[in-house]
Amino acid sequence: MTLDSKVIIPDTLFLQKVDEETILLDTVSQEYFSLNEVGSVIWEILSDKKELTLVKDEILARYEIDESQVENDILKFVEALAEKKLITID
Repeated sequence: MTLDSKVIIPDTLFLQKVDEETILLDTVSQEYFSLNEVGSVIWEILSDKKELTLVKDEILARYEIDESQVENDILKFVEALAEKKLITID
């Protein structure tokens, strides 16, 4: 997986925002997952812009963060979501 990868979010996933946290419900496995503030921001951008490079660009535009750190964090986050089968990578 690279930042050129695209993400597919299944229709069976529901989310609810609670303050600065996002709760995801996988209706297939009936499991809940919690995203912290940064994960919630990445998810918000990811759900709108499916390409990871666009997510990186949006994060860099919003925050003063080192580009290599942003790339690394996005890839780790997306890999974790894929391992839990919350998304698929195209």
